[in-house]
Amino acid sequence: MRFSQDAVQLPPSFEHRSAIVNDVNLHYVIGGKALDSAPLMLLIHGFPQNWWCWNSVIAGLGERYTVVAPDLKGVGLSDKPASGYTKREMAADLHALVESLHGAPAHIVGHDIGGMIAYAYASRYDARSLTIIDVTIPGIGDWDQVIADPHVWHFAFHQKRDLPEALIVGGREHVYISSFINQQTFRRGSISLPDISEYVEAYKHPGAFRCAMEMYRQFPQDAIDNRSAGRLPEKLPVLAIGGEKRWAGRVGERLATVSSNVTSVSIPDAAHFVAEEQPERFIEAMIQFCR
Repeated sequence: MRFSQDAVQLPPSFEHRSAIVNDVNLHYVIGGKALDSAPLMLLIHGFPQNWWCWNSVIAGLGERYTVVAPDLKGVGLSDKPASGYTKREMAADLHALVESLHGAPAHIVGHDIGGMIAYAYASRYDARSLTIIDVTIPGIGDWDQVIADPHVWHFAFHQKRDLPEALIVGGREHVYISSFINQQTFRRGSISLPDISEYVEAYKHPGAFRCAMEMYRQFPQDAIDNRSAGRLPEKLPVLAIGGEKRWAGRVGERLATVSSNVTSVSIPDAAHFVAEEQPERFIEAMIQFCR
């Protein structure tokens, strides 16, 4: 079943837009409070998802913030250049998007690979706050131990040159993405079949799966970049969110190695996909933290 962009019913005040930043056309959804009337909150998705992973929370967050949820470069309706997938480069694209909206400094929120990009953003640009959701950051904390853990087997697989694309693209996208998501979800059914079909469509665009794998292939460079950047700004509030059934408090423990201003939250009855598995608890945590 195809759950197309045309079929998506956005909450009132939200709309699809696009912007050319750093010579890349980025698709994004924007809504909630009017620009200049409230802080901007940038929501950065991870793999294997697109902006739609925030669909259960954007209306609630939009009561307090101007919410911007882009398709990352390489995914969905955004451009898919051959290069530019270090998290530092991807953060530069999103910073340019925020600047184009005159929304800086913004609350920067990232899940999965989006959390890695959010970290790179906050290490280079001004931000109101930084929220990292259920992910480890290249080069930070116990990174070297994590990448040897069989639970993150896909890190190595996705970095293998050309192989994932050869095995998956061309008809096996749904099998791979649905299995990938269900393996890391505690509340089965919270990510529905139409949701998964939306993600499959986002990665069936020509070049999209290759671009996603390039995000993983840049992990070694990302680790170098993050280590060279040093500690996060001392006054930056950092929220570490982990799903109780996955990373839980370990997200905060890792970030505490680079910041003394970390608040750690473990969301009950959730694994990796916190915003979709427990949207109300996620919104509550965000509103309590992001001032």
